[in-house]
Amino acid sequence: MSEFKLLKTLGVGQGITMQIKIDEAEPEDSINRYAMDTISIGEEALYIPPHWHKDHAEHLSVLEGRLEITLNGEKIILKAGDPEVLIPRRVVHGVRGFKGERLCFRERPDPAGMYKALFFNDVFSKGKFGNIWHLLRAFYDAETYLALPLYFRFFDEVFITVFGGIAHLFAPPKPDRL
Repeated sequence: MSEFKLLKTLGVGQGITMQIKIDEAEPEDSINRYAMDTISIGEEALYIPPHWHKDHAEHLSVLEGRLEITLNGEKIILKAGDPEVLIPRRVVHGVRGFKGERLCFRERPDPAGMYKALFFNDVFSKGKFGNIWHLLRAFYDAETYLALPLYFRFFDEVFITVFGGIAHLFAPPKPDRL
């Protein structure tokens, strides 16, 4: 039976951490090789705003507690033990925990690879979300797009392309390792 090894723990917010893990028994191209476990002890409700990814999908599963996932405007409550949810590429999604409830959920990228772990390492390098320029640069570097109120992915892409490109002048460079 294979087992995850902890590579790094990141601070995400008050009472919220992310553990970047690897299962070295899995091949490099397996979606089961890298996992990011987000753990919230419930002090602050976890909230990840609506966004989408151009070139990758995500597999989400809840290990403890429950998580509200919004997919293209529809809300799903995922509980520990429920089957994982596949978030296809280009689908607008966001997640929310419940204040006062302990939560642990796992994210695995598809296609496989360490790129998602490097993205989170970049975004949370300051122990929480960095300043706006840092965040825009990180999103630009990781093909992640905020879902703007105009509801056109074209505008989302233009916004991140323009402001994420400008952010390279003000934000620290992307780390190349954990």
